[in-house]
Amino acid sequence: MQLHLQTWPAIEAYLRDKRTVILPIGSTEQHGPNGLIGTDAITAAAIARGVGEATGTLVAPVISVGMAQHHLDFAGSITLKPTTLIAVVRDTVVSLPRHGITRFFFVNGHGGNIATLNAAFSEIY
Repeated sequence: MQLHLQTWPAIEAYLRDKRTVILPIGSTEQHGPNGLIGTDAITAAAIARGVGEATGTLVAPVISVGMAQHHLDFAGSITLKPTTLIAVVRDTVVSLPRHGITRFFFVNGHGGNIATLNAAFSEIY
């Protein structure tokens, strides 16, 4: 069940029995001359969608831009500053408990996000 493809009454019905969301996060950056710029976001979203379907768990929209400053020399790469990514993750996580979601599982598709995600998790905790 993909959150962004549902109506709010469908999400409300999901929340009658479940309190979990899967949050995919990736990056928009180069993968060599033949790799897609969106590989990390596409992969994280696909894995999250598969896990969501297998477990009946709600899947949030992918956070498709991550911390990729080290890729900016390659055309098409986009990055968020670590503080911006921390704010995006924090604001996403803080929004959902208002509706009853209390369990969050992240699927990270980009190694460059790890340190920033750890910082975000520490801040949220």
